[in-house]
Amino acid sequence: MGKKKAEEMARERLRFVEGAVKNGLTDKLAGDIFDQMETFAGYGFNKSHAAAYALVSFQTAYLKAHYPEEFIAALMTLEMDDADRTHKNIAEARERKIQVLPPDVNQSRDTFTVVQGSIRFGLGGIKGVGAKAIQAILAERDANGPFLGLDDLVRRVRSAHANRRVLESLIKCGALDSTGVDRSSLLAGLDDVMRWANNAASNLDQHNLFAGGVNGQPERFNFPPATSWSQQELLAAEKETLGFFITAHPLDRFEKQLARLVTCKTVDLRSLPGQTKVTLAGVVQGLRLKNSKKGDRYATFFLEDKHGIVEVIAWPDTFRKNEPLITGSDPICMGGRLDVSEERRQIIAEEFSRLEDARARSIRELQISLDARHVTRADMERLLQTLTRYPGPCPTFLHVVREGYETRIALEKLGVVASHELIAALGERVSGAEARFVS
Repeated sequence: MGKKKAEEMARERLRFVEGAVKNGLTDKLAGDIFDQMETFAGYGFNKSHAAAYALVSFQTAYLKAHYPEEFIAALMTLEMDDADRTHKNIAEARERKIQVLPPDVNQSRDTFTVVQGSIRFGLGGIKGVGAKAIQAILAERDANGPFLGLDDLVRRVRSAHANRRVLESLIKCGALDSTGVDRSSLLAGLDDVMRWANNAASNLDQHNLFAGGVNGQPERFNFPPATSWSQQELLAAEKETLGFFITAHPLDRFEKQLARLVTCKTVDLRSLPGQTKVTLAGVVQGLRLKNSKKGDRYATFFLEDKHGIVEVIAWPDTFRKNEPLITGSDPICMGGRLDVSEERRQIIAEEFSRLEDARARSIRELQISLDARHVTRADMERLLQTLTRYPGPCPTFLHVVREGYETRIALEKLGVVASHELIAALGERVSGAEARFVS
């Protein structure tokens, strides 16, 4: 019965009914009894077990309905070692408009906690930060107050477990952002501040910890200036240390174009019937490569957008054609068919493209607006230099505003590639220029 083998069950039914009739039961009663056993074998509990499950289900539903932040935080703590489940929990928090805050050495505990209606990421969820290092950090913070900065943390937490790897992970995930020093500067000065802290410890042994301090305060370390990380670098560091995007999302810079490029978001899928053809944008998470019975490689993964995740299967032919996109880190645009069953809702992938490329194909022209009163010859030279560094098929038009009138000029020989980097470069190099792609 447990294996649900239909042919064997049919034979056993005959034997059961025959034996029951010999013992004085009617054919109908014997058949009814066997049917009940067969139904129960599908999945069933005795009454005491079912009652206990019903009570737990009621309690769980009540907590989820009335205390959603605490409920999801508890789930995230329970399942922090399971990346797939954590993705789903973070997605549900976002769907419920519950903000997930990054880790913070002065606010996080080892578990996920609720802070003023938001969920604070737990230190235990940071890759490379072990339980003993967390215990040492929390014990020092609870005993002597919040840390003033990385230098204060390194000096006060002298545990051998709070080593360079731990500190690097704390920096990369943003757990020290609240101390006011840029992540790039913290990482650039990490080795020096660790040596500085060792010297401070030696001074302490000589009763000279406050030498060089001001007004009785401990001496502080001056972190070296460093170029701030780009948004892409920040997100890559978060993904490396947390496995997730917390402070922002790779789709943020495509926000204005997404409505034209996709047919739905992940949150919309639950209302669509099976076999619906859909196009979504997102990033690949939880990639797993498998072999079919024929030995062909295929992929399963989660596609994550800003609203949630959906399971995706790319069968061998599709995977072979799109392997660089599936295994890469760039945001993608993906088309496929929705497959719905009682257990799951997933997409059978059919086509892929880089989201950047999909956006570029949808763009009609580049428009650059300039105020003639404030534009210098040097600005125009930098404009020309910038445009020539991004050659491509997209037409460029200059909109010059003077005394309330606007003149549109086609820059016929200055076609460009439609990219986010070009817009950023124009904003940085040409004062007062407003550039945008128009579809």
